Amino acid sequence: MHLDKKREEQLEKIEFELEKEYDQAQLEDQKSSEKIIETENEKEKIEKVKQVEKVLVDVGEILKKKKRDLFFELTLFFILGALIGITLKTEAVKKITIGFNDYQIPVQVVRYDVAELKRSLLQKAAEQQQQQQPAINGQEPVTGNQ
Repeated sequence: MHLDKKREEQLEKIEFELEKEYDQAQLEDQKSSEKIIETENEKEKIEKVKQVEKVLVDVGEILKKKKRDLFFELTLFFILGALIGITLKTEAVKKITIGFNDYQIPVQVVRYDVAELKRSLLQKAAEQQQQQQPAINGQEPVTGNQ
């Protein structure tokens, strides 16, 4: 029996060692499967990050294009405004004379004598009144040209 016990102990040791090796193999398999899962998760995360970076790069390019277009439009508006300003100034110089060139304008002296105008209007009014008075009295108007 003693031999049987020794054998049993040896068999138990061998079984224990085999179980240890089996457990270690299983742990290694789990670790490798976890690593595989982790690497797959990492790959998915990396792909998502790459997609997000790609979208951000696309958005950045779009913003750069919009800035460039805005700058281009503002430049065109400035050029257009300058051209319109030059055209308006050129036309205004031809038609409007205000400022330091006033001394070059030919002076046309047209003066009105208010007293003389008043006298002539009163004289015309008196003549009309004289012409209307004989018509009212039934007489022929008297003209000074007879």
